This record gives sequence, structure tokens and C-alpha cells, in this order.
Amino acid sequence: MEQETVPVATFIGRMVQHVLPKGFKRIRYYGVQATKTFAKVKAVIQAALAKVEGLVKGAVKIIARLTYRQRYEQSTGRDPFRCPHCGEEMAVWRIWHPKYGVIYDEGEVIKRGTYASTAQRAGP
Repeated sequence: MEQETVPVATFIGRMVQHVLPKGFKRIRYYGVQATKTFAKVKAVIQAALAKVEGLVKGAVKIIARLTYRQRYEQSTGRDPFRCPHCGEEMAVWRIWHPKYGVIYDEGEVIKRGTYASTAQRAGP
């Protein structure tokens, strides 16, 4: 047994990790989490994962997640970052939402000095 004295915020943070969101139910008595079957199932799962691990790593490389741009182009047939009028590639400088206002402003990011983009920008 170990004892540790921690600040209140750390203690609450550690406790909240174990609290499920409202409306969720934790089922501990049936299935894989059941105490009497967990020990049996755990060994089987670990053995299966050891056999499949090499295949899964290869599959992840093949099935890479598509970017927003790629998904949008597949569903609509047009590139969201190409100007429909002149055909030039556009850059996102500001994102505005009708309810929340400006969500992202690249000009403000540059002013703060946290800008890390390597993309070439046209401008002064």
C-alpha cells in the first residue's frame, strides 16, 4: 500500500477519470468485464493480439485517414481550397461561425508569435 499527499486539484482530477458521463451505464457483471470470466478472456485476447499485431500495423499504413480536403473532394467532386472563379489555391486566414463569431484568425496567431506554418503566403 502506498500513500501520497497531493493537491486538491490533482485529487479531483484523478477521481473524475473514474466517473462516467451522465446517462452512461457501466456493466461490470456480464461480458468481458465480469470478474469470473475476465481472467480467462484476458489471456485469450493477449494471445490473439500478439498474433495479429504485425498485420494491424501494416493495415494502418495502408488505410491512412483522409484529410478534410480529401474527404470533401471525394464527396462533392471539387477541391475546397481551389477558388471556383480563378482556379488558384486558397488559404484559410479566418474561420467565422454565425453563432460563435471568429473561431480562428491567422493574423492574430502571427501577432502572438505562435505561427508555425511552412506554407508560402502571398502578401506584403
